Amino acid sequence: MKLQHLSVIFIIIILPITLVLSEYISGHVTTIRRQTQYSTKLLNATYDAVKAFHLNTAYNSYSTIGNSKIRDIESAIKVFYTSMGKSMKINGYTSNDIKDHTPAILCTLYDGYYIYTSYYDTELGEYTYGLKPFISYSCRYKKGSTDVVVNYTLDNTITVIGYINGTYETRTGHLIDLNTYKNDIQGEVLTENLTTLEYDSGTNEYIPTTENYEYIIYNNQKIYYDKNVYNSTGRENYKYFYYGSDYRKNYLNTAADINDINSNYFISGHLVSYSAKKYYEEAKTFTEWVKQASVLGNITADDAVDVNGNKITDFATDLSGKKIFVTSSTNDPLSSSSIFNEHRMNVIRKSIETNLVPAIANYNRHSTTGYEFLMPKLGEKDWYTITNNVCMISFLQGLPIGSKMYNSYAVVSNNSNQETVGTNSIYIITEDASGNREYHRPGCKNLIDGLANGILKYVGAYSSSDFARKSVSTTGELYGSSEQLNGSSEAGTYYFFPQSAALCYDCLVMSTSNVYSADDIIDGSASGGNASKNIQTVTGKTTTLQKEYLTALARARYDLYTVNGYFGVN
Repeated sequence: MKLQHLSVIFIIIILPITLVLSEYISGHVTTIRRQTQYSTKLLNATYDAVKAFHLNTAYNSYSTIGNSKIRDIESAIKVFYTSMGKSMKINGYTSNDIKDHTPAILCTLYDGYYIYTSYYDTELGEYTYGLKPFISYSCRYKKGSTDVVVNYTLDNTITVIGYINGTYETRTGHLIDLNTYKNDIQGEVLTENLTTLEYDSGTNEYIPTTENYEYIIYNNQKIYYDKNVYNSTGRENYKYFYYGSDYRKNYLNTAADINDINSNYFISGHLVSYSAKKYYEEAKTFTEWVKQASVLGNITADDAVDVNGNKITDFATDLSGKKIFVTSSTNDPLSSSSIFNEHRMNVIRKSIETNLVPAIANYNRHSTTGYEFLMPKLGEKDWYTITNNVCMISFLQGLPIGSKMYNSYAVVSNNSNQETVGTNSIYIITEDASGNREYHRPGCKNLIDGLANGILKYVGAYSSSDFARKSVSTTGELYGSSEQLNGSSEAGTYYFFPQSAALCYDCLVMSTSNVYSADDIIDGSASGGNASKNIQTVTGKTTTLQKEYLTALARARYDLYTVNGYFGVN
């Protein structure tokens, strides 16, 4: 056969194959590129929604009330669709198009969650988008004459409802390891920077003024001590104030409240918080009750049943035979690896899966996209994030991206919120020999080693939300009037930080190779194997990092629960 003939045969055979392969590869490249683009846009939109929820709750003094919280969530979801609509416009999709391909959005909160989806409204007689009723993180246990429902949270607080040995009980409290119960915790003097608008009669303006004030949580509200005004006037009704939505000092004028604070919280010229002390006292009483064999001491995961009384056998991890509510050094509810915490995460995961799977599947009943919506398999890392943090999880499915359909989800958590205080949400302030102050996350090696070696001194510890920037607007209408806050029409926004300290560099860039964890501080294994090693404070007091951290965590949680009104601990 001549060479020319072979060349022709080669071209006839190879050329079509090359063209097909080229088209195939090009299609896959397009699919991968578009999938990456959509995933990035989905993640960014979910982040925007979470940020909106954080801002709404941070600046809304009524955000903990049920209806207000629902509005905050619905506003955040609107932000999600607006963000997706803008970013997907270039791909030919509107916000409504995205809505048709979003079978559900999951919003997890401190003690339960909402599912935003399309459901049948019996009153309207049609399908509508909205939040389904709130679902608690709950599990039922049945053993002998004990039949109770335990409502879990994102931390070590539970609510027990039901019959215990035939007696109906309803109790809420915090579970702790009694071995770490701090009976020597006393009062604390807490301070924060606050920018208020002070009226200047000479200029007829409201001037932003920032000062450092001592404060406590009293009657579900943060109350500040105004020592400057009080000392200059000597009048009790200019001693304590709360921060109003108008950014002004609203002084307490009720004699009963002033006398109560003077008698129980104003000690030696300082406003003293006893929140941490109360937290541990109440937690001790509650834990001693729960762990009794006649209460929940003998309850294991094997006793978990569904609403029909059938045994639950498909938890994510097997904890058969292990007593959930008997706390100890090996089952410390504050520890991420404890039996209690593992089971708590199992319960939350099981509840979400049980309700989210049908919510997404039911979306098919009225969807006109022709795509079969199903809940995708979430990774273990995602489940850990969901079961330990306030989160938003968005699902996007059925968009053509070339050779296949897009099907993915985005999980975004928010640790700086008014919902919960996690073990990693306590930031610790230190001071060096030059007086420079930094704040550190619990796992910072510089923090642990610096305190252990006396290079750093302990200043205080607060919730991460106290380190977030706040703002004061100097223009706006007050109480329905057109009064300008600064006496003019000029707009202005002033920013301040409740806790003023720079973020530790290693915490910022995560460059430290050998870091500790919050668990290391809780169980006492930090500080070169001894978290109980003495550290010095700027006031000269000798203490331990473990004690100060647990004090701050207890105080932050107790104050948060008090403000949110979640619990009335029995």
